[in-house]
Amino acid sequence: MLRSTLRAVVAGVVIVLASCAREAPPPPAARATPASYVPTALFCADGAATAASPLCPTLPGDIGPDPALTITVAYSGILGELPDSQQRDVQSPFDNLSWQTFVALNWKAGAESEPAAQGLAGDGARVWQSWPRVADIFGHGARQGDCGEVPAGLTLFSIASNGAGQPSAHDEEYIQAATGAPLIDVTGNWTVYERRLNEIEVAYLRAPGGDPSRTLVTLDGQKNLIAAGVAVDFPSVADGGATGAIEIKAAWRILDPQDREANQKRFFLVPAFLRVAPDLVTGGESICAPVDMALVGMHVIQKNPVTDNALKPEWFWSTFEHVDNAPLARDACEPRSPQSCGWFANLNCTAELPAAPPAYSFFSTACPSCAVNVEPKAATTGTPYAWSPQPPYAGGYLTDPGGDGVAPIGTQTSRCWQVYELTDDLNEQWRAELGAVGSVFQNYFLVGTQWGAALTNTPDPKVPSDAIPTFLSNAVVETYLQTLYDPKNPFATGSCVSCHTAATLPADNQTSANLSFLPGLAQPGLTRLNSKRGSAKDH
Repeated sequence: MLRSTLRAVVAGVVIVLASCAREAPPPPAARATPASYVPTALFCADGAATAASPLCPTLPGDIGPDPALTITVAYSGILGELPDSQQRDVQSPFDNLSWQTFVALNWKAGAESEPAAQGLAGDGARVWQSWPRVADIFGHGARQGDCGEVPAGLTLFSIASNGAGQPSAHDEEYIQAATGAPLIDVTGNWTVYERRLNEIEVAYLRAPGGDPSRTLVTLDGQKNLIAAGVAVDFPSVADGGATGAIEIKAAWRILDPQDREANQKRFFLVPAFLRVAPDLVTGGESICAPVDMALVGMHVIQKNPVTDNALKPEWFWSTFEHVDNAPLARDACEPRSPQSCGWFANLNCTAELPAAPPAYSFFSTACPSCAVNVEPKAATTGTPYAWSPQPPYAGGYLTDPGGDGVAPIGTQTSRCWQVYELTDDLNEQWRAELGAVGSVFQNYFLVGTQWGAALTNTPDPKVPSDAIPTFLSNAVVETYLQTLYDPKNPFATGSCVSCHTAATLPADNQTSANLSFLPGLAQPGLTRLNSKRGSAKDH
C-alpha cells in the first residue's frame, strides 16, 4: 500500500544496495482494517515477459478486461466502500495501464529486446526521450540563450523567452501551467518542465485526418479545420495504431553534477546542459551551465478508445511522483470521500512530519511550521521570476522564515490528497518488482489514474462529475492547484480532466481542442503569465 509505504519512506527507510541490484522496498504496514480484496499487478500488457522478470517494454494502448465497467450501473467513481472482488474493482485495470505505460516509456531506448535488469537500468536515454519535444512541432521561443554548441553527451534544456523578458511556453518551462507561478526546490533552484509527444500525436497535429491544410500547428490551419466543421479528435488505439496519441510532461530538479554518484542511486538522472535566455536572467547574460536533471514527476496522458457507453471519449491520465518529493498533509483529503476534504480553496495543507524525516526535495524540515503550497512572490516589474546568474537560480525568491537561524527556503510543498487504497496496493507490487531488478524507478509511485466515466451523481457541487477519481493532481506539477476550487477560474478545479475541458483552439477560442492544450502553442508569443483568468494553457 503506497500510502503506508510513503510513511515508511518518510520515516527514514533506506534501500540498501546489494551487489548489482537494489533490494525491493520493505513491506508496508498493515491496513487499519484487514483487506478482503487486494488487486493483482499485471506487469506486462501483452504477456510477453521473460522468465527473469515479469516486466516488459510493451506500451499497452488500452486497459485490460474491466468487468466492473459492464456490470456497474450509474457508477459514481471510487466513492464509498472499497470493492470486495475483481468483478467490482473498476479502477485497478486503469492503474495497471498507468504502470505498464510508465515502465515501457522508461525502458532504455534501443534496448527494448533486453531483459528488465538491463532495460530498466538507471542510466541512458529512455524511450520517451527519443520522442519530439513540443518545440520541434510548434517552433521555439523567440529568444534562446547565447551559448553556442551543446557539449557532447549532454541533453539540452532550453528556457526561452518571447524576446521581451517573459518566459515562452514553447521550449522547456519553469512556470507551472494555469497558475503563472514556479516551484522552488530545497536547494533554491527552479523546477524545470519538459514536454514530449509520440509520433501518432505529431502526425495528427500536423495533418488531422491526413489533411495538412487543416493542421493544428498554425492558426491558419485551425481556421480551415473550423470552417470545414471538423471536430478535433485525437486518435486512439482503435484507429489502428499500437497506441493512441500520447503527451508527456516531466518535472526535473536541477542538481550538481559533482554529486552524481550519490544522486543517481535515488533519482533517474540526465546529464544536461541548461540554457537560459539572457532577458530572463538578472544582469542580462545567458546561463550556459552543465547540470544534472533529476526526474521528480511525470504526467502521461493517452487518448483512450471507447468500447462501451461507460467510458467517455476522453484520455487516460496517469501521474507519477518521486517518493522523496514532499510529505503528506495532516488530515490529507480522502479520494473515497472528496466532499469531506477540509482543504477546499485552501492550499495550506499542513504537513505531517515523521520523527525522522528524509531529505525531501520540496520541503525543508528546518521550518516544519512554515505555510505550504504558497506561490513565490513575483517581481512587480520586468520578468516576474528572474533567474539568478549562478546557482541557486531562484535565489532572489526564497522565503526567509526569520528567527532560530533558519536559512531562506524554497517552496514548502505538501501533498494534499491521499492515494486511493487499491492504487496503494498496486504501487507496492510494482515498486517491489522494479526493486527486484535493481531499477531506480522503484523510487517512483503512481499518484493516480483519471479517466472519463458516465457519472450520474456526485456528493457535492464542488466535486467534478466528469472523471474518476473526481480529483487528481501532482504535487510538483500542479502544486498550487491540488485543492484549489474557484468557480471563476476554469483551471482551478483540482482535476486534470475538468481543467482540460477548457482547452479550445486559439483560432476562435471556442472550438474544443479535445482536452489538449498543445494546439494553443500555434498562437505566437504565448506565455503563462495571465493564465489564471481565462487563456488556455498547457497543463
